[in-house]
Amino acid sequence: MRAAIYVRVSSSRQEDEGTSLATQEARCREFAGQHGASLEEFDIFRETHTGTELWERSQLTALRSAIRQHTVDLVVCYAIDRLSRDPVHLGVVLSEAEHHGVAVEFVTEPLDGSPEGQLIRFVRGYAAKIEHLKIQERTVRGRRARVEAGKLLPGGKPIYGYRWRDETKAAFKIDDVTAPVVRRIFMEAAGGKGLRQIAADLTRDGIATPTGRGARWQPSTIAQLLHKPAYIGKAFGWGWRKAGVTPQRFDPTKAIVLPDGTIPALVDVETWQAVQGILTRNKARAIRSAKNPESALLRGGYVRCGYCGHVMRARPVSGGGAEYVCNQPSHYPGSCHRHGIRASILDAAVWTRAMAILTEPETVGREIERLRTEDPTENDLATIDRAISGIERQRSNLARAVALLDAEDAAAPLIAELKGLGDRKRQLSAERETILRRQESWATNQADLDGLEQWCRTVAENAANLSYHDKRMALDALGFGVTLYRADHEPRYVITADLHPALASTTT
Repeated sequence: MRAAIYVRVSSSRQEDEGTSLATQEARCREFAGQHGASLEEFDIFRETHTGTELWERSQLTALRSAIRQHTVDLVVCYAIDRLSRDPVHLGVVLSEAEHHGVAVEFVTEPLDGSPEGQLIRFVRGYAAKIEHLKIQERTVRGRRARVEAGKLLPGGKPIYGYRWRDETKAAFKIDDVTAPVVRRIFMEAAGGKGLRQIAADLTRDGIATPTGRGARWQPSTIAQLLHKPAYIGKAFGWGWRKAGVTPQRFDPTKAIVLPDGTIPALVDVETWQAVQGILTRNKARAIRSAKNPESALLRGGYVRCGYCGHVMRARPVSGGGAEYVCNQPSHYPGSCHRHGIRASILDAAVWTRAMAILTEPETVGREIERLRTEDPTENDLATIDRAISGIERQRSNLARAVALLDAEDAAAPLIAELKGLGDRKRQLSAERETILRRQESWATNQADLDGLEQWCRTVAENAANLSYHDKRMALDALGFGVTLYRADHEPRYVITADLHPALASTTT
C-alpha cells in the first residue's frame, strides 16, 4: 500500500510558533508506518495556506491529482482541519477519494465510514469553520480599532524608505539609508528616465533592493514604489481589498485617513503628480498595447474628447488605417456619441503644425533662453531656508531659557518644544534635499539645451526621413495635444503645443 501525506499550516507564523509542518509530518509518517504503508518523498505535500480555501491550494491540488490517477492508496492527514475547515470542501475531497478507491485517515481523529462517522466529519468540519470565522472576526475588529485610533497596521516591515518610529509600530520615520534612494528614483522618473534604465542604474551602483534577497532591481519594483502615495505623506488604513483570487487593490473610498505626520513625506506633491502623469502616459503609449501601433501617430493619449475629456483610442478600420474614437458615451449622456475622425486626417494636421514650429527658429530660441534663465526651484529653496533659519532662532532662544531654569518640572515643556522644533527642522531639511535634487536636475538639463535648437533644425531638415518613433519624440518635446469634437462642431479640433505661450493653439 502506497501512502501520501498532506500537512498544512495557515501562515509562516504558525510554523514559528510550533504548529509546524515538521511536527505534523512526523506523526503522519509514524501513522503510515504502523499501517504498513510505503512512503516516497515526492508523495509528501507540504503547504502554507488558509484552510478555508480549496481551489487556490497548489499542494492540495497536486494531491487530488494523485488521488484521481490512483497513484496512492492512502492519504494521511494530521487532523480534519488540516485538510479543510470548510465542511463542503472537506466533503468534496473525501468524496473524490472514495470514488477513486483511495482511503483518507486522520492521525488525531480516526473515523469510520458509517453514517455516524460521516456526520461527525461534517460536524467537526463545520465547528472548525465557525471557529475560524470567529477568530477572523476578532482579528478584523482589533485591526480596525487600531486604524481608527490613528495607527498604522504593523506589517512585516515598513515601506521602503522608512523605519518604524518606535516599538509600537504606529508610525514611520525616515530611514537615512534608503530614503535618498527613493528621492533619486522619483527625480530620475520626473526627468524622463525610463523604469528599465532606473533599475539598471541602481543595480550597477550596487544599491540593495527593497527585499534584500537579490542584487538586481526590476522595473516592476520601480513602478510599485513610484505609485505609492505614502511618499508624499499620505497615510491610510483599511483601504486594501481582495476580490477572489485577484491581487489586492487600494480602494480610497473605504480607506481611513491617518493623522498628518504618521508617514513623513519624502518627495513633494508636484514631483509625485508629475511622475504619475508620466507613468500614465507611458502606459497608454506603450507599443505592446496596440496591435498595429504605427497606424496612428497620435495613439495613446495625444487626442482627447472635447465633450467628456477622455483619451480617444485608435481603432482599425476596414481597408486599412485607423480612426480616433471616443468610447465613453455614458459619462455625459446626450453629449458624447462615439464620434471620431480618420487618423490620417488628424495626424497630417498635427504634424504640419509641428513642422511649422520646428522651422520657427526665433520662437524656439526665445523658449530656450527662458528655460536657461528661470530656475524653477529658486523660490522654493529660499522659502525653506527662511523657515529653517526661523527654527534655529527659536531653538536658540529656548535653549537659553532652559539654561536659566533650575526646576526640572518647569523646564520639561521647553525641552519638549525643543524636541518638536528639532523634528520640524529635520523634515524641512529633508524637503530642502528634495528641492536641491530638483535644482540639480534642472542644472543638468541646461546642458541639453545647447543641442535643442540644433535638434529642432535637424528634425525639420530630415522631416521626410523621420521614423514613427522620431515623430512622437518631437511631439512630446513640443508638448502637443489635440481636443476633438464631432463633425458638426466649429472648430472640429483644437491643436495645442506647450513649448511657448506664443504657440497656444490652432483650430481647424
